[in-house]
Amino acid sequence: MAAEARLGRFVARVLAWLPPTFALWYVTAAWHLAPVIWLSELILRSWLPDAVADLRLQGSEVLLVTHFGEVAGQLVANPPPGENLGFLSNPLSFSYSLPVFAALALATPPPRQWWRLPAGLGILMLVEVASMLATLLKILVFTVGPVFVAQQQWGALARNGAAMAYQFGSLLLPMVTPVVLWLALHRSYLAELAPGIASRWRGAL
Repeated sequence: MAAEARLGRFVARVLAWLPPTFALWYVTAAWHLAPVIWLSELILRSWLPDAVADLRLQGSEVLLVTHFGEVAGQLVANPPPGENLGFLSNPLSFSYSLPVFAALALATPPPRQWWRLPAGLGILMLVEVASMLATLLKILVFTVGPVFVAQQQWGALARNGAAMAYQFGSLLLPMVTPVVLWLALHRSYLAELAPGIASRWRGAL
C-alpha cells in the first residue's frame, strides 16, 4: 500500500506540473527551437548542399527553402532566382518531450541533483534535431519527390530508410525518450517508487 500511495502522489504531481511546463514550452518556442534549427541547418546544408538553401523559424513553424522550383508546371532543380520552393513544418509536433520530461523531473521529490533537469533537456534537444532531420528529409523525398531523388541518385533502399526514419523520429522518439531518460537519471527514486521495476532496470544495464 505504501508503494501504491507513493506512486499515486507522484502521478498527481506530474499531472500538476504538466500544464505549466507545456505553457512555458509553448511561449518560449522561439528560444528553445533556435539551437535545434541552427544545428539541423548546419547538418542539412553540409549533407545536401545541392538540395537545401535555407532553414529558418517562421512564427512557430520551420521553413525549409530548397534549391528546387516550378518552371512551366514542372519541378526542376536550380530554378530562376526567387523561385525556390519552401515548405513549412510544425516542430512543436515532435518537441513535446521537453515539457513531459520537465514535469517528470520537477515532480520527483528531493533530494534532486540540480543538473539532471538541464542535462535531460539538453539531451532531448539533440533528439529533437534527429526528429527534425527525419521530418525534413521526408519532405524532400516524398513532397519534392522524383526531382530530389534523381538529383541525389537515391534508390528504393534510401527512400524506404527515409520513410522509416520519419516514423521513428517524429512518432516514436518524442513519446518514449522523455520517460526513458527520466528513468535513467532518477534510478534511486525509481527504487523507492517501484522496487521491482528498479531491480529489473538495473539488471538490464
